[in-house]
Amino acid sequence: MSPHQALVDQLDLMIRARYPLLYIVAVEEEPVDRVLQQVAERSQPHRAVLNWDIVRGWQDNGSDKGSAMQALSRISKTSPEEATLFVLRDLHFILKHPTQERNAPIVREIKNLVREMKRSRKTLILTSHTLELPMELTEEVMVIDFPLPDSREIHQLLTQLVAPDKLNLTELAKEQLIKACQGLSRARVQRVLAKALAAKQQVNETDISAVLEEKKQAVRQTGILEFFTTQESLKSVGGLENLKQWVRMRQDVFSEEARRYGVPNPKGVLLVGIQGTGKSLSAKTIAHEWRLPLLRLDTGRLFGGIVGESESRVRQMIQLAEAIAPASSGSTRSTKPSAISPVVRMAILAPVVGFSAP
Repeated sequence: MSPHQALVDQLDLMIRARYPLLYIVAVEEEPVDRVLQQVAERSQPHRAVLNWDIVRGWQDNGSDKGSAMQALSRISKTSPEEATLFVLRDLHFILKHPTQERNAPIVREIKNLVREMKRSRKTLILTSHTLELPMELTEEVMVIDFPLPDSREIHQLLTQLVAPDKLNLTELAKEQLIKACQGLSRARVQRVLAKALAAKQQVNETDISAVLEEKKQAVRQTGILEFFTTQESLKSVGGLENLKQWVRMRQDVFSEEARRYGVPNPKGVLLVGIQGTGKSLSAKTIAHEWRLPLLRLDTGRLFGGIVGESESRVRQMIQLAEAIAPASSGSTRSTKPSAISPVVRMAILAPVVGFSAP
């Protein structure tokens, strides 16, 4: 069974329902290509998949290099009965500035195509690593976040890339390695495993530390979250006996045994107080006691000056944190409530109250 079966089903349903415009946000292109190919092959008759980017043009003939308008023109001229998925890569730099003289006609033509394709078997799919959506297209597009690999897909990658005789891990260490890989892209997981095989011809427990170092790099590159390795124990915290007792009682709540028994995961802890009362230290000790990665959110970096930029950063932060989960995370910089838009506030609180982030 494909690790992306649910996504394949979702896309297949949208395309059969003649959704004219889809926007897939993904940090990697190859998994998206595989999923779209699976969707195309499920259709009866099969749909064609044509990819375009601004450097190489259309993949089938290399035409329309450097011109998004010419690429859209080809889509417009294709017969309405020709079942095709037209995939345009990295138009975010155009959609980010829709009012510029050279970009406005492209946005207008996308709207024209959307109106025409509602009555055809053609589908326009935009892919990019970031979401840039002008107001002109918000009512026309369906946005899909392509997920980072979950534990099942990471296990599949590990099985595919490492021969059984090269995998020198106990079942517990294997589970820890898979959990350590969560939050990394497929390419990063492959690089870490390839590096281990090249260095010592096997994958063993020492590679868990290498995976965590790779994860630090991935988190650092977001510019929003920071990854901390903690050594502080509850003995380092003075007072706060109720908090310590709560932490000890839930020490094994993220284990496989607790999951089998249906023990609910804690949603979070709100630590409020003046500077120097142990808030940051408490967050570090919780991460250490529960053997979880610690992510620090710098709210000062979260808010951007461009409309919609803060919301985009919140989505990026939540997607990464959910992929790494279980994890301990905290914010160490206060922000006035009035400075936070309702959309950003709801995006941050949604996972806490049990809903997905918008």
